[in-house]
Amino acid sequence: MARARSGSAVKKGLKFFLYGAQGTKKSTFALDFMKMKNENGEPLRVFYLDTEFGSIDNYLEMLEDEGIDLANLFIVYANTYNEAEEWLTKAIDDEDIYYENDDGEEVLAVDANGNPFRADVICVDSITPIQDTVKYGMIKTSEKRAKLKARKRDGASQTEIFVAEATAGMEFKDYDKLQAKGKNLLRGLITRTNKYVCVVSREKDKKEQVKDSSGGLPRSVKVGVMPDAPKDAEYEFFTVLHMAEDEETGEVYGQIERKDRTLTFNRGELIENPSPLLWQCVIDGNKNKKDLKSTESKNYDEIVEQESNDQYSSGKTSSSKDSSVVIEPDKSNPDSIVDAIVDARNDLSPSKRKALGANFEKAGLPKKPTTDTEIETLLKMLEIAKEMK
Repeated sequence: MARARSGSAVKKGLKFFLYGAQGTKKSTFALDFMKMKNENGEPLRVFYLDTEFGSIDNYLEMLEDEGIDLANLFIVYANTYNEAEEWLTKAIDDEDIYYENDDGEEVLAVDANGNPFRADVICVDSITPIQDTVKYGMIKTSEKRAKLKARKRDGASQTEIFVAEATAGMEFKDYDKLQAKGKNLLRGLITRTNKYVCVVSREKDKKEQVKDSSGGLPRSVKVGVMPDAPKDAEYEFFTVLHMAEDEETGEVYGQIERKDRTLTFNRGELIENPSPLLWQCVIDGNKNKKDLKSTESKNYDEIVEQESNDQYSSGKTSSSKDSSVVIEPDKSNPDSIVDAIVDARNDLSPSKRKALGANFEKAGLPKKPTTDTEIETLLKMLEIAKEMK
């Protein structure tokens, strides 16, 4: 559904995308949100998704020494797509967050004031390991796919089957899916919430194929650096900073790429020792302004539900198969069972589709099926999906 509003002034957002080499203070930049205040002068509460497993732990004592109350920081260590999506959804939707304390007890996360933790800022540090784990999962799926194809060939030897599996790589459709999943995760941080956002990425070499002047094969030449993230992910954000270290002085700089939509800095401007504190003026200027979300007629989930209802009522479902034909999966093949679960879900009404994940969780099962899930668990999930028809 399209969104419309009058031209009245609304709160400005801060949506940062940082990328750079190791040691360019990307995590320091993200943690500096802990030193900032909201428009009413209260400390910002930061939800920090640490995919590097300990990348910021050494900084926490320094923050505490500066008088920062670490109760306003909630850290999650996760680097798989499903885990990241689950925890980011909790932060975006302002759900109560429960975690296991040192005594093994499940407790409610609270902020420095003793209230249920509600994030003002969401940080992802970094997006690169999430993309890597998705890529690894797709490679494993490709290996299984190649193995199954080899088995179906008449007269294929065990050696041929082994070679087919060992040499399998991602196909073009897998690359498209990889990029789509990563961008979908990041786009949710832009379109689904008005919270401040900071996403960190490693950098990698940007290369181009250059023709050999002597007539030999084209060669790959480094022409710069780029984010090690889903392709063009940085276009989704309001402010893109390329972090780099001056080799002579050791000083860290951030360069504004493309533009800074907050209008705080100019395109291409170099910032010495960059920090979100330099954008505190944007937050201060939000006082007494409307939140953009309050001008929307429907929130994100309602829009998705409406789109799904429209599709269902017109007789179109995301499955092209005839729902009257039941195809039993190969119960020894995780891929086949996952496909069957997806087909069963697509045959459900929109409201039941939305409830399926919750029903899985009630039964003590994962919220979403994957090919890495145990076959016995997948079969239980398939049974629940079928029973909901």
